[in-house]
Amino acid sequence: MKVACITTVRNDRIFLRKWIDYYGSNFGRAALFVIIDGLDETIPQGFDGVNFLHLRHRDWAAEVSNVPLRRVVMEHNRSRAISDLARTLWRYDYDAVIATDVDEFLVADPARHASLDAFLQAHQVRTATLSGLGLDVVQDLKSEPAIDPGQPFLAQRRVAVVSNAYTKPVLAFKPITWGAGLHRVKRRNFHISPDLFVFHFGMIDYETAMGRANDPNLIAAGWGPHMQRRESLFRMVEAATPVEGAPLFDGFRKRLTWRRRLLAWNKPAPLPGPPVVIIPDRLRAVL
Repeated sequence: MKVACITTVRNDRIFLRKWIDYYGSNFGRAALFVIIDGLDETIPQGFDGVNFLHLRHRDWAAEVSNVPLRRVVMEHNRSRAISDLARTLWRYDYDAVIATDVDEFLVADPARHASLDAFLQAHQVRTATLSGLGLDVVQDLKSEPAIDPGQPFLAQRRVAVVSNAYTKPVLAFKPITWGAGLHRVKRRNFHISPDLFVFHFGMIDYETAMGRANDPNLIAAGWGPHMQRRESLFRMVEAATPVEGAPLFDGFRKRLTWRRRLLAWNKPAPLPGPPVVIIPDRLRAVL
């Protein structure tokens, strides 16, 4: 099975190198496609073999007037660009496309598969997409120091929030159209694999996640409520008593499959809580 991986990057500080190292170790750098979001961004150096595409962040009129791009518009633009690129790759003999934000990592359960690539090579395709169980890795401010980007991330973090938002259909086997943020596929159901996890690292470090919370440009673009939710999540994890995640994962998958909102039937609804779990050691060894 020939696999391509797509992401977009803007204002990244620590995640792109990890993204390239992880997906490149599974599929080779030639299979990686990184969209640089904005002509004001520079193409990173030192990543030979990776396919970089440099695209405009805003349309011409917005660039001239310097109007901040609203967050919701940005998310729709990104998902549309990724969907269009993925359709092109399918025309050129790719069998599967993994599409993620740069801080998201699709992981095959090491108890069952040697690697993500090994999972895919053995997989019998029966659905258009697969989702992994979303684990939002959050720094526990009462016990964990700032992240060291040069070291394995999960060796430095022990808890995650089981997240409907990151139980995303990031693995696709045929041309589809992702919705904003890649959280759903338009006009299609989702299927949560018992073998896959999606790790979200956007909350892995407080200063990285919240350092620009008061940036007036971000606030003008509509990021204020998102930053408030981030702050609340840090405080929730700080106050929580985490439980062992391993015995509960299958149950969470079933509940997320059946819990849906009437007007958002093709993506999972939130779990009560949401649950804060201890990441099993077998998963912490992967990243």
